[in-house]
Amino acid sequence: MNSTIWDKIYKQYEAGGEAYATLSRGLNPDFMKFVEKTDFPVKSAFDIGHGTGHYLVWLKTKGFDVSGIDSSKTAHKMATKALVQDNLTLGDIYEYEIPKNQFGLILSVHAIHHGLKPQIKKALNSVYEGLVEGGRIYLTLPVNDVHKQWNTHKNSRLIAPGTFAPTGGPEKGLPHSFYTEDEVKELFKGYSQLSYKLNDRGVWVIIAQK
Repeated sequence: MNSTIWDKIYKQYEAGGEAYATLSRGLNPDFMKFVEKTDFPVKSAFDIGHGTGHYLVWLKTKGFDVSGIDSSKTAHKMATKALVQDNLTLGDIYEYEIPKNQFGLILSVHAIHHGLKPQIKKALNSVYEGLVEGGRIYLTLPVNDVHKQWNTHKNSRLIAPGTFAPTGGPEKGLPHSFYTEDEVKELFKGYSQLSYKLNDRGVWVIIAQK
């Protein structure tokens, strides 16, 4: 279901439609600063929910070997064309097993939270296993306070604890999971270093080192 929703969004964008949701945001300057000031044990990166591939294109210019996964056939096609390479994976980000001990950087910007919390936890376990020792993550998760707005919003419904779905619009039926600070600490407690902060969009920006 998620793949169908995302593919519709990307098809509309490819046809000249609105740059909806993450498509309108471009590269996150905070992410770019993080990459430029960090020494990675290996310069290989994996993007969960790569979309058009714009983060991977930029990382490639910084000397990274890049790969990633997305559930949208259209996004997969666009990213493959942009990167001029074919090692991207088309598939379910919650079922895919990231190759173990391979990446110096794993990122997911405004993507990994579009599932139920057990699915996200499983994906995050795979993220940890995919990192080499000393590897880093850069992930975003919406803060739980934002879900209070959704709880009273007539155009969304609660589908699981801490998870809502819009009842209309381009993302109709797409899960959005929200996280408290305690949940963030618990999810990433296995990392040797963890830092997180809230940005001005009500999103946890999580950076950690294995």
